[in-house]
Amino acid sequence: VADAAQPQLLHQPVLQRLVCPFNAALGGRRIRADDVDVELTQLGNGATNNSSTPVDVSGVTDAATISMGYYHACATRGGGGVVCWGYGRYGQLGNGATTSSGTPVTVTGLADATAVSSGGFHTCAVRNGGAVACWGNGRFGQLGDGMGANSLVPVTVANLTDAVAVAAGYQNTCALRASHEVVCWGINNFGQLGDGTNADSTAPVTVTGLTDAIAISSFYYHACALRSGGSVVCWGDGYNNQLGDGAAFWATPQPVLAFP
Repeated sequence: VADAAQPQLLHQPVLQRLVCPFNAALGGRRIRADDVDVELTQLGNGATNNSSTPVDVSGVTDAATISMGYYHACATRGGGGVVCWGYGRYGQLGNGATTSSGTPVTVTGLADATAVSSGGFHTCAVRNGGAVACWGNGRFGQLGDGMGANSLVPVTVANLTDAVAVAAGYQNTCALRASHEVVCWGINNFGQLGDGTNADSTAPVTVTGLTDAIAISSFYYHACALRSGGSVVCWGDGYNNQLGDGAAFWATPQPVLAFP
């Protein structure tokens, strides 16, 4: 049994064979990108049609973790490599290209990944040793390398060497550190970086007042953390009540109200 006081990943079981049902996220839906009609292929079996039952992801039999993004998905393999499939217009598949792929492609230069998180149009992975690498859309700084530009292959997140988990949101990313602190980077229009400001950041900034986090999750324009005592705090956009306290937004972590 893992020590609840230690930061830990929430997806330890080895998955090995991967299956994806119809909505991972939208099967064969088409979208427009720079006036080019793109067929989405995020089920990973090479087909562009929806499936109402799970289908095998092609060629992956040693998966350890998996993460679904907006229109793409990625998995870590038993040996530390990462594969991705689906929409690739911004380089979020990490193989040096901007083309989509209906079957998994290998992320360039990653052989020691322990976890992966797929965001809106970018992806990040924790590396053995605590570094974090990100790739794909970096327009708002969500790759964390200080550049604010897209990258078709993994780049190293600045000033972060002790990460134990990473959570990619829509245009922002957060990481849990071994010290139980949380850092975030990218767009900050709703305070989703948690540092008390609305200023975007191309490198990690520390989330205010959070020193006992043991798990994190980020989605679209907000983020949440599980604290060691069992409480949950959230920050960022709360327009649809996703912060759990009825507020419109918070730029620093706020407690989720107790369940009735």
